[in-house]
Amino acid sequence: SLTSRKMATWAKAATRLGRRAGPPPASSTPSTSSTIFLGTRSDLAGRLASSASAAAAASSSSSSSATFDAGVASEALGRLRPEALAPPATPHSAPFMFEDATKAFSHRSTFELARAWFVLTACKGYSAVERLKPGVVEKVALPYAPKRLVRSFYNHFVAGENEREIAPVVARLRKQGVRGILDYAAEAKPSEAGRSLSRSSSLGREYAYQSERACSMNTKVFLKAIDTVKSVTPQGFAAVKATALGDPAQLERASRDIAAARRGMAEAADASSFDFRSLDCWERDLKPIRKRLRSLAKRAFALNVGLMVDAEHTFYQPAIDLLTLELQREFNWDAPLILSTYQCYLKDSRARLTEAMALSQREGWHFGTKLVRGAYMKLERERAQRMGYPSPIHDTYEDTSKNYDACLDLVLQFMAPGRLARLMVATHNRSSIEHVVRSMEALGIPREGTGFAARGGVSFAQLLGMADNITFTLGHEKFQAFKYLPYGPLDEVMPYLLRRAQENSEMLAKVDEERALLMSEIARRGKSLLMTA
Repeated sequence: SLTSRKMATWAKAATRLGRRAGPPPASSTPSTSSTIFLGTRSDLAGRLASSASAAAAASSSSSSSATFDAGVASEALGRLRPEALAPPATPHSAPFMFEDATKAFSHRSTFELARAWFVLTACKGYSAVERLKPGVVEKVALPYAPKRLVRSFYNHFVAGENEREIAPVVARLRKQGVRGILDYAAEAKPSEAGRSLSRSSSLGREYAYQSERACSMNTKVFLKAIDTVKSVTPQGFAAVKATALGDPAQLERASRDIAAARRGMAEAADASSFDFRSLDCWERDLKPIRKRLRSLAKRAFALNVGLMVDAEHTFYQPAIDLLTLELQREFNWDAPLILSTYQCYLKDSRARLTEAMALSQREGWHFGTKLVRGAYMKLERERAQRMGYPSPIHDTYEDTSKNYDACLDLVLQFMAPGRLARLMVATHNRSSIEHVVRSMEALGIPREGTGFAARGGVSFAQLLGMADNITFTLGHEKFQAFKYLPYGPLDEVMPYLLRRAQENSEMLAKVDEERALLMSEIARRGKSLLMTA
């Protein structure tokens, strides 16, 4: 029974803590592969302490201008009281399962389930997608593919072309306790101007620079996206890319200057007083992008809509980090509306994350971030090899996963004393999600949002059309669950989807669990129909 499983979990936790507890009922121990349950105080304390010490080491070895407040970690560890493992006071603390296909797919018709199974099965042939070269998608795959086939992929992964089509999709999600993150997903063709990206065979998403007028038009598109979020999913987010708002070459040049300044800071006697806004690139290269980003942030602030600035390639990221930081310093005083993004496959991601949290704590604004594993691994490694510098990417997937979970722990520790902040856990990795859920329970972080208009707290995000068993289970269990909703015209969005398929080919190859759940629900409905016939 559910009660006996709870008792087994509490008894195991008590035993590890050296506390007396009665023996659990026979055969009642829940399986960690099918349930989420509270971890032990000693295990979690050890993990948090390890993360804190690793962050301190990373911060001290970086060229950052701030150091992480050790009190953040000690406050979090202090909250790990034995009482935290007492029987839960609310039904929300009960274990729950990600394999409940009936609950996960209750909002979808049988036709939609069959289409999802077909689409994910096609995605499993990722090796064929991976062999595609730049330009082949637009010239071969789309023009000659059957329109019905193309539309099937579009309808599965895309919310629609405009607000009218997006609204019913979002309404269905909201009924399941899930909110939306809108991303205008029209894909520009890779630049042929000889920039770093165009010299690589990898297909990272970038807006090709045409003119300042085109960047202003992109700004209008993003403003419309913010308005759409307010209209159809008020507690949602709009996602933006800095390369859409200015010349990527200027972002790259500014990033080189910022990186050089950081290296110089390591030799300075008092690096903490350095202001990167004093660099020439702040006005010379970044002024147009800063102006456009600020107009988006002002609109989001006025409408109380969240704004996420996506991470991009490492040769743009130093400038993007500072542009996002400037917005957070101006608009995150009431609530963490503006979210930065950290790609945790980067070796320096933990140190940069630590620096930003410490700065927000020192200055008094509310920290907000989205943590992802990363999308440009192949390109970054190829570029590093070609240009003769060490790869910025962790050497193995296991190293990336360890760093991702460590970064999650750092933010959770930061939030645990009741500090108003925002963490968006953007991953399909079930192990990482279970890790966060257990940590939230132990640290006393509520599932529902906190603070100004529920803009604080921990939320989870997955792509539309994937990991529904994770997203909707979290939504039903009253966590803040989101779907990432690409939208835009079919002919412009399909190249983006196929490029994303190539970037995430390994993830798409690991859809066996979801395909099995889809088939089990289709079979259950068929059996039910036969029995009632």
